[in-house]
Parts: sequence; C-alpha cells; structure tokens
Amino acid sequence: MRKIQTQAEIDRKKKKNQLLVGGVMIALLVMSTLGYSLMSGDSDGGDKSRVNEAGVDFIRQNGIWMTEIDGNVFGFQNLPSEVSNINVNTSINLEEYSGQPLYFVNPNEGINEVLTNIGNYIMRYQESCLANETCDGDLPEKDCDSNLIIFEVGNNTEVYQDESCVFIVGDTLKATDAFLYKLLHIL
Repeated sequence: MRKIQTQAEIDRKKKKNQLLVGGVMIALLVMSTLGYSLMSGDSDGGDKSRVNEAGVDFIRQNGIWMTEIDGNVFGFQNLPSEVSNINVNTSINLEEYSGQPLYFVNPNEGINEVLTNIGNYIMRYQESCLANETCDGDLPEKDCDSNLIIFEVGNNTEVYQDESCVFIVGDTLKATDAFLYKLLHIL
C-alpha cells in the first residue's frame, strides 16, 4: 500500500525532480558548448596546420590549403610540393583572364577549383564545345581565340596551352592546382 502524501510533500518531490532535470540539462548544455569550442578552436591540432612552400604561407582549413596573395584568398586541394612534378607548359597569366569570359569544355571537379580561385577575376563562365568537336546539348562552339579551359582524360598528368586554350589532362585536381600555381606565379 502506498502512503498518503500531503500536497506539500507532493510539491516538494515535484520541485526536487524539476531541479534535478534542470541541473542535468544545464550540465549537458555547458559540456556540449565546451566540447564544441575545444574541437573547433584555433589550435594547431585537428585539421589546421601551417606550412610555407615556395615562399607562400599555407593554412589547412576544412581539407583545403588556403593562402593569401595580394589581399586575395586562394584555396587548393594540393600544396605546391605535391604538384611540382606536373609539367605545366603555359604562358598565360591572370591578367589575360581578368574581365573576360571563361569557357570550359568537359567540366569536372577541376572547374570548382578554377572558379574558387579566379572566379572573382573573370567576367562570367560558361560550358562550351570545342569547335569542330561533337558535343551533347546545345552548347556554344568556341575555338582557341577564346579563353578556354579543356579537361581531358589521359594517362599522363600535364597542362599545356594552344593559343588561348589551356588543356588540363589526367589527374584533374592535381593538374588544375599546378596550373593555378603557375597562373599565380607560385610555381
């Protein structure tokens, strides 16, 4: 048999339970906030690290190597040392892209790397088809008189230029980073 309780005893027990649950909730909030601040803090551990390559300081943030050049922030998947063995045979510079449209043929993940880094310099970008090639869709045909970046599949990773066409062949991300480093005069 259960003991008959007065209203004061019931209220006291209810208040005790509310304080206990409230204390647990506050402790949980404080612990989660503390844990979050420790995990995402500005420490050198975790995903953040710093290196200096080719005279440029790089900081790794969220899987991307970030650097600042002339007040502009650039991000790369690979460091210069990781792409220094890739042959980049181009003479194009960033000023040639500045204020001009940029066209991509066979776009892939490399387009994101290009646009992240030089998207602020170009007027606009568009997918296109290389003149005299067959393409799917209703794409404008462009030749090497236009600023064209052409992604190609290949066994050898390299970057080369034919007039205003830049051909990025093989490992897309590494070749794109190598091209961008050359374009920004880092390599």
